[in-house]
Parts: sequence; structure tokens; C-alpha cells
Amino acid sequence: MTADPADGRAVRRRSSDDSRPNASDAERFSRGREDARSFDGRVPTPSVGFAALGALAFVAGLALPDGRAVLFALAGIGGFAAALAFELEPERAIEARDATRAYETSARNLARLAESVGATGDRRYAPVAGGGPGGVRLVVPLAADRPRSADAIGDGGEAEGETLSLDPIGAPFVAELERSLEDGLAGDPERLAEQLTEALTDRFELGDRADPSVDAEDGRLDVAVSAGVFGPVDRFDHPVVSILGVGLAVGLERPVDTIVLAERTGERRVTCRWEPDGTSHGDADAGDVDG
Repeated sequence: MTADPADGRAVRRRSSDDSRPNASDAERFSRGREDARSFDGRVPTPSVGFAALGALAFVAGLALPDGRAVLFALAGIGGFAAALAFELEPERAIEARDATRAYETSARNLARLAESVGATGDRRYAPVAGGGPGGVRLVVPLAADRPRSADAIGDGGEAEGETLSLDPIGAPFVAELERSLEDGLAGDPERLAEQLTEALTDRFELGDRADPSVDAEDGRLDVAVSAGVFGPVDRFDHPVVSILGVGLAVGLERPVDTIVLAERTGERRVTCRWEPDGTSHGDADAGDVDG
């Protein structure tokens, strides 16, 4: 997502369904971001402006012989500037509401899959040694009394013994972030937390606020987040939680457990836990996957 966040200069168009009494804060936030992007798409771009200026100068040159040389020169400059501006214009991004609908459908399907196989509410992002973001797996433990359907999972994932193993949605986001950083993801928890939370709000624009609080000695990161493009972060493998889990798993090279707790209205706290340095990694290593 490449559009700038809405600020005081941004123009927001109210859609007809903004007045629904039961609309949630997340839905209104998502509609507002989409409406701002839709408005931006209708504003004449620099290439259109230069093209119009060039066409006007050309027509004026035909009508005014005395200034034809100057006007034709302006027409040529306008045409060249329009072509250059068109090439430099950013590609149109997918609208926020469309992306949200796609994610919500996927999240519901995954949640139903997890429920059908007797998965627990625990979430662990487990790295493969040297695998990078693409090697991280979302590991969901299965309950001891799970149904027999847990022994055969379709294309959505794999039942590996006592766990359900899935590809996390945050992996491609973290891979993009890692490529953009000159020195890659940090191995220090505090610096890594800064990289990930800044990416959430500034690079990927998944929320307006992501305030980190790190306790490296205890192996804990708490992030206070507000409702964003994809709604409440307590959904299955939400992009915000997934990016934090995958990023920490890659940077710290160890499994990361996540949990989402409600704070004030419209806010959630994402807690990530890992085995800190100087402690036994026996339990954490049990969550690693071989791919």
C-alpha cells in the first residue's frame, strides 16, 4: 500500500453508508481510507495537466501566427513533460475495502478450518534455520481430543502430529521490509521492534498507531495498536500480528508466541513472547518446523 495516510490536508468523501448506526469503528476507518483513495484517483494528475497545457499552447499557436514559435515551443515542452510525468506516476494500489474483504474471507475460512480440526487458541510463529521470512510457519497446537478430521487437512495447511502448520500472511510483508533495510532485520529486540512497528504504520499503513514496549530480559514485546485497514487484530493470523510474529521469529531466530488482548474501545494489545538469551531453548525449539 503506497498511498499517504490521511492528514489534515486530505479530503474525505462521506459515502452513503457512513450513517449506518451499527457500523463499527474499524468499518468506518476502512471506508474513510478507501474514500480518500477513490477521491485521489479522480484528481487530475500532473501528466494530464501538462498534456492539457501543451494542447492549449498548440491550438493558440495555430490561432496566433505572431506568437507561433513561442507557443509551439511551449506545446512541445508540455507534451514532453506529460510523457515524463506519466512514466513516473506510481501504479494504482488496490483499494482498502477490496483488500479487507479478501482478508476477511480468508480469515473466516482459516478460523473454521482450525475449529474443525480441534485447534487451540495458541499461535506460534516458528522459523526454519536459514529460511528467512518465507521459512516461518504459523504453528497452531491441536487439542488432545481433536476430531479425526485433523489427520487429513486439505490445501489450507498440514496436520503435523499435534499441530496445524500454515504459511503466515505476514511472511511476504516481512520479506519486503527486509529487502528495503540496508542492514536487514535487527537481531536486537528493541531495534527490531522499532523496525516492525514503524513498518506497520509508515510503510504498509496497516494502522494509525503501533506503540511498542520491549522487555528483552523477559523475552516480551507488547504493542498497542488501533483499528486499521483490516479491522480488529484478534482475527486469525491478522496481518499486524503476523508481521510482528514473523519479523521477530526471523530477527531473533527463535519461535515467537502471540496473543491479542482487548484494551480500550477500538484498541488491542498484541503480546509476543520468546525465549530470551541465556535461558534454555528446549521448549522453544520444539516448535521449530523443518519446512
